[in-house]
Order: sequence, then C-alpha cells, then structure tokens
Amino acid sequence: MSTHLVKHQKMTKRQIKEDPLVTAAYHGLEVWEQHGRRILIAVAVVALGGVFAFFIGRARTQAEIKASDELFRATLAVSQGDYASAAPMLQEIIDNGPGTRAARQAMLYLGDALAAQRKPAEAASWYQKFIDKSKSDRVLQQTGYMALGTALEDAGQFAQAADAYQGAVERAQTDNDRGRAMLSEGRSRLRAGQSAKAAEVFRAILALPDAELAITEVARERLGELQATPGQAP
Repeated sequence: MSTHLVKHQKMTKRQIKEDPLVTAAYHGLEVWEQHGRRILIAVAVVALGGVFAFFIGRARTQAEIKASDELFRATLAVSQGDYASAAPMLQEIIDNGPGTRAARQAMLYLGDALAAQRKPAEAASWYQKFIDKSKSDRVLQQTGYMALGTALEDAGQFAQAADAYQGAVERAQTDNDRGRAMLSEGRSRLRAGQSAKAAEVFRAILALPDAELAITEVARERLGELQATPGQAP
C-alpha cells in the first residue's frame, strides 16, 4: 500500500484574510478592542442584577412567612373575640410587612376588629385600604365592598353604603352572591330615602335566573311593601 504525503502549504496573507474563521476572529478582536470595557460592565451589571434579584426575592419570602405567622396569632385573637388585643397585632403586621399578602389580609381583619368595637368609621377606612390593595382580585374586592357597605351602614352613611354594596354586586361571581349584595344595596337605598332606586334594585333581583328562592322572596316582599306605601315607588 502506498502512502500519499501531503505537503503543508503556508497560507498567504490574502488567504488568511479570506478564511471565514480567521476573518471572524479578526472582527471579534476589533469589537473587543473598541467595546471590551463596555461589554465587561454590561456583564457585571447583569450578574449583579441577578444577585440582587435573588436576595430581594429571598427577603420577600422571609417577610411573607414572618407576617403570615403573626397573622395566624392575630386571627386566633379575633376568633376568640379578643378584638382589643387583635387590633394592635394586626396594625403591627401592616406596618412591618408592607406589600405582603398577610399585611393586606390584616387590613380586612383590622376592619373587622374595629367594627366589632363599634368603630365603623375607622373600620370603613381599613376596608377601603383592603379594597385598594386587592385590585387584581375580584373575589377579594367583592368581600371588601360587602364589609365596607356594612361599616358605612353602621355609621349611618346609607347612600355611601349603597354605593359600596353596588361595588360588591359588580364583582359577584354567582347570582346568589349578587342577589345578597343587591338586597343590602336596596335596604341602604331605602334608608337613604332613595325609594325609586331601591325598587329598581329589588326588581333586578327578581330577574336573576339562578338566585335562590330565599333571596328573591325577600326582594318580592320589599317591593310589595314599597308598592303598598303611599308616595313610594311603584
């Protein structure tokens, strides 16, 4: 068997320039010489950003866990009717854990604690803050608006209470939830002297296709009382 030996040929400068790999290497070297410092800075910034994001995420997780533990203790006090002790505990969670879900929930419970202590105006303020913090969750907002309506009604602000209940109506997920909120709205409008609007609300309840009979019957009774009262809405 014969062996063919291939002599090594030296590449000319022209061939070097035309070689794609060598050309790419030269181009990369030129880019590095012109922008190398900026590239290093950009890489460092990205790396530091990742480190900061990690530690920030870790800190938020730890804050959420701590606030949740404190919220559990506070809700125990609420469930036992110890509102005087629960209120400062809930306030501390709100102050020390801003931005956490536990702090948002503490706003709702603090409203409950204040309402139970017959402080409806203060309770309404915290319910409104809970609503503002729950803008991305319609279920939580519906809960907040129902609580806000109750507090405003207890404070004697019947027109404002009716508007709050209307907010709950708009965010209700079922006809039963919608109907209950509408009953509260109609009651508040009656107490605010808005008989015509109250009648409209009660009629709307009767049109709910999936509302329970217990809800529609109350609306029918209220509407009948309005129709039977001289000078009231037909």
